[in-house]
Amino acid sequence: MRGFKRLCTVIFVLADLFALAALALTWYGPWTDAATALLYLEPYAIAILACLIVSALGLLVLLVRALFAGKRVRTVEVATVDGGVISVTRDAIAAQATHIVEADGSCVAARVRVDAKPRGHVRVHVRVLPRQTVDVVAKGAELHTELIGGLAAVCGDTVENVSLEFVEPESVTLAAQDEAGETPAEGAPEPPAASPEDTTSEITVSMGPARDTEKEA
Repeated sequence: MRGFKRLCTVIFVLADLFALAALALTWYGPWTDAATALLYLEPYAIAILACLIVSALGLLVLLVRALFAGKRVRTVEVATVDGGVISVTRDAIAAQATHIVEADGSCVAARVRVDAKPRGHVRVHVRVLPRQTVDVVAKGAELHTELIGGLAAVCGDTVENVSLEFVEPESVTLAAQDEAGETPAEGAPEPPAASPEDTTSEITVSMGPARDTEKEA
């Protein structure tokens, strides 16, 4: 839908510019005579008319949206108690979704968008950034279930839709490379050894009894 809106906007702007330039050149500039003569050409006149129609429709749409577009909702009513209203802010819903996604430390909520109406119908879209390669289907289903349950604790039964979008992980695990059948190319340099400051490297510590390796002289 966003792509269609962007396309309509580009067409609207280009039509405005063409119609404005075609008409302005007939009033001002060194090419007024030539621009006026072009108006008598049927294809040119039809093109200008089409651009004017597109411009009029675009301006009408902008006017309707300006007059009837709803206000941006900041709080959502989730329940009523003894005539009072319990509401929650969109920021609180986004914070709850972020906490649920990042609870086990395997993923990061790169972006959380909450669309809501004053009396319910909450839609949450989360862009998930895995720290390492994960099974998107299994992890997505797990996070979706956790989000549905966790958000219900914040905004009740007003949650209408929860969608997840996984982006490229921060690092690729060796297991995922083995499953994909990826092997290093011949002659390719070996990866550098991990430094002690590298927090992503694995360190194995012996848990057995210590043995003295030096004897007294």
